[in-house]
Amino acid sequence: MKKILMLVSIILFALVLVACNNNPTEDPTDDPTTPVEGQVTITYASWDLGSPDSQEPNMQRLMIQAFQERYPNIKVNIIERPKIPGTNDDLGWNEFLAARASTQTLPDVFQADNIPFYVINDWAYNLTTVANADPEYINVSADIRGVATYDSKVMAIPNAVHYAGYIVNETLYDRQGQDFPTIDSTMTEFLNLTKAAANHASNNNTGVVGLEGIEHIIHWYPAQLNTNYRWFTLSDSGFNLNSTEFTSTMQMYRTLRTDQTYVLEALYDAAGAENSTIEIGNIFPEGDPFNNGNILAKWFYSWDFGWMQSNINSGQYTWDLEFIGTPIVNGNKRVPIVADFYTVASNTKNPEAAYLLAKWMGFGKEGYLKRVELSKTVPGISQVNFAPIQNDEDLLDAYFELYPNFTGLRTIIETGTFIVEPPKYLPGYIAARYSGTYDAENKMSDIITKLMAGEVALADIRVQLNTRANALYTEANNEFETALGNK
Repeated sequence: MKKILMLVSIILFALVLVACNNNPTEDPTDDPTTPVEGQVTITYASWDLGSPDSQEPNMQRLMIQAFQERYPNIKVNIIERPKIPGTNDDLGWNEFLAARASTQTLPDVFQADNIPFYVINDWAYNLTTVANADPEYINVSADIRGVATYDSKVMAIPNAVHYAGYIVNETLYDRQGQDFPTIDSTMTEFLNLTKAAANHASNNNTGVVGLEGIEHIIHWYPAQLNTNYRWFTLSDSGFNLNSTEFTSTMQMYRTLRTDQTYVLEALYDAAGAENSTIEIGNIFPEGDPFNNGNILAKWFYSWDFGWMQSNINSGQYTWDLEFIGTPIVNGNKRVPIVADFYTVASNTKNPEAAYLLAKWMGFGKEGYLKRVELSKTVPGISQVNFAPIQNDEDLLDAYFELYPNFTGLRTIIETGTFIVEPPKYLPGYIAARYSGTYDAENKMSDIITKLMAGEVALADIRVQLNTRANALYTEANNEFETALGNK
């Protein structure tokens, strides 16, 4: 916080210059206090706008233009993020927002990377009344909208959701004489099929990569074992890193991490060991295994579907791929997701118009269909890179027309439950998982990395680890709850 406050005075000069550059685009007759029924001007900022001088089309700018055509009484002024004085680098996102907040000129709608921080600093508008009156907002999965709702107060709304899990190469499993895993496969089935189909023993470049992307297990696996848990063992009472579920998770991870017969990370560890005789270059064909169609299962996010589908459409990929999410564990399938959010600024004069723009750019049906239309009709625009946030047949039809090879995700969206990665919305998570102090030698991220590498035994530190994580989490939550009570 001190760093941000010190930066404000440096930034204000650059901010004034940017404001001067923006002023010619403003209509002096617009009254920002006019109700939605009249003429309204609101402001918008996000980190995915590209350069205003670029000759390449930008989806977000096109969406804002389309919004103004749809709602001609609402004018949207984009607030461009300034450069750090004396450099060509963009100002940090929170520094940019802090400078705007210091002059009560936060953008009416802005992308959120740390909602609790915004609440604590009184940058976020309480959207409860307007959001809960919107049937489309209520149609968003409670697992998604609930994470930015605190004590029944809606402090941000979702603008994109990305699903995480395994992409399986069905053709390669077939070629190896094995059934391929599906969205209904258990973890045991998934691993057994992959292990049987893999070949990490070749010495003449004919090997087949088995599994890649195991590090995420420590975050999602505990919630499959115990549905009272969310991401990284979190429950209503805090972290549960001393639980049997987390012990089982670490045992699963370490078993995979040391099985070089079909887990790529384990093979790389073995090849990098002192006096190792393993030559990765002699095992697999030359080139990237995934682009070669030579990896059975790899962890991806649904934002990667765009380039995959493009390679399928162009004929570069001649094999069948499918997204299965995470396998079933203990009878549970709870697919991890990364959610992005919009915050409406506390200084907004037009919360209804701001909400309408945020909805159009994110979860709203009409806006999403416009996004799909633009991605299909504007040369140079990539396909929509996030699935619909609402479980709506029209929206799903439009998305999967673009991504016909990944219909497993449709079943997951329609029937699944989810756990949401917390950094953007959960007070205290970043400190408890990454940046907080564990001991004199380690941050929390350091000690967990050592656990994963087998350098430290969980049995030796499980109580201390859990105690420290919850202390960091509780400290941050207490500060947040105090700020939230004033909203």
